[in-house]
Amino acid sequence: MNDDQTVSADLSITDLKSELESVRSKLQIAEQKIMQLELSLLQSRDFAIGAVAQTGEARVDRDKFKDQLKDSNIHIKSHLAHIKRLEEAMVELNRVSTLDRTRIAELGRRSTELDHVYKSASWKIGRLIMIPVRILRKITK
Repeated sequence: MNDDQTVSADLSITDLKSELESVRSKLQIAEQKIMQLELSLLQSRDFAIGAVAQTGEARVDRDKFKDQLKDSNIHIKSHLAHIKRLEEAMVELNRVSTLDRTRIAELGRRSTELDHVYKSASWKIGRLIMIPVRILRKITK
């Protein structure tokens, strides 16, 4: 019986060794899967951190573009106001130039009338008569 026990002990040790090898290989496979899962987890975490960073940059860009849009709108309003002032100035200039043209025409007519007066005989006679009075006025001053 001793031999049976030794054989069965040898078989059980062999079985245990094979089972131990099987468990070790399963453990190694499980550790590899754990390492792969940890790597996937790290990659996912890195991707999430990158996505958060991109979101932050997008917010900053959005705020920057909002500020630029606001500045552009102010600039456009300023230009429109300037254009309106220029248009009003042009209307005023046209109105004034129309008045100036009529005024120039009126001054031209008056100048012509004065030329006729200076050429008239009554002006020349009156001037001749008034020469002594003018001389007396200059002496008294």
